[in-house]
Amino acid sequence: LWLNLSVWFLLFGGMLFDMLVVAVNWKSGSIAEIQHWHDFFRITNPGDFFAIKYGVLLFAIVSLIAYWKTSKAIRSLLIVGLVVIFADMAFTILHFVPINIYMDGSNLDPILTQQKANSWFTLNYLRILLDFAGLYVAARALHKSYVEKL
Repeated sequence: LWLNLSVWFLLFGGMLFDMLVVAVNWKSGSIAEIQHWHDFFRITNPGDFFAIKYGVLLFAIVSLIAYWKTSKAIRSLLIVGLVVIFADMAFTILHFVPINIYMDGSNLDPILTQQKANSWFTLNYLRILLDFAGLYVAARALHKSYVEKL
């Protein structure tokens, strides 16, 4: 459960860092800011954060299997955490990945680019909230593992 909570912290911290430090550089959705963003990410890809999401998914599954026969409260919290990471990944793939693919293109329409940037930023708050919910249930599961007799 400690590893499960740790990867949730990594994901949540990474999401906050991305929102507060990296993504604000292209928040207006101007073509010049998008180009600057492309120039900045020549070596890495912002999609590399999926490795952390896969880690969260892996530890959510492992924790659920390991604690399946413990208390119902811990099992329920771990199930909620698993549902949250699946929802986060689905939301990312269905909403954010298409926007990122569009932003990686070379033929950007200024109005559409600004709309997509606004949509990305507005709904990213929901994704951060989802990740906070996952972090919370992981912390509660860990806490319950100490206070309940298994």
